[in-house]
Amino acid sequence: MKISINKWVIIGILLFIISIGFYFVFYKALENEKTTLTESIETNRQMLLRYQLSYKKSLEEWEKFKDSLQRFSEIQQKLPTKEDLPSLLAFIESIAKNSKLSINSFKPLPPEVKQTTTQEQQGKQVQQEQKPAYEERSYSLDLQGSYGGFLLFLSKLKTAPRLILMKDLKIDPVDVTAKELKFSFVLSTFITK
Repeated sequence: MKISINKWVIIGILLFIISIGFYFVFYKALENEKTTLTESIETNRQMLLRYQLSYKKSLEEWEKFKDSLQRFSEIQQKLPTKEDLPSLLAFIESIAKNSKLSINSFKPLPPEVKQTTTQEQQGKQVQQEQKPAYEERSYSLDLQGSYGGFLLFLSKLKTAPRLILMKDLKIDPVDVTAKELKFSFVLSTFITK
């Protein structure tokens, strides 16, 4: 019996050594790999969340850009071209006549010259301002008629197919009774180049 107890002890010790070896060789390595994979999954999940947030911000910026582009397109359509200018001036003349206003004067004003400055910065470079994509055209207009006719003119001017600005409005009575008034103002529009 002594031999058989020693066999069982030796077998038990061998099984214990094998199980400890299995733990350190296989199980510990698998546990380390599991930890590494879990950390990698968490890192990738965090990176995916960052990409999703970045994508969402980019999508919002894209939508803002599209809206801005749409507004720019709408404004661009309201700006006349050089070819549209004669018909726009004829439109203004016709609404003045339809509003029972007499045109005393309708003349173009010289374009405002914006000085393009050239500067030398510390003796290195000469820079020029960029010219805008549009040009302002202004017209001096003197009308004579009733105040109601002028209000009708303004309401029709508001429906113009193109962008027209009114500046420097002056209203003076023609005579002492003030039945007729003289309206002086500047109409401006912007022409795309």
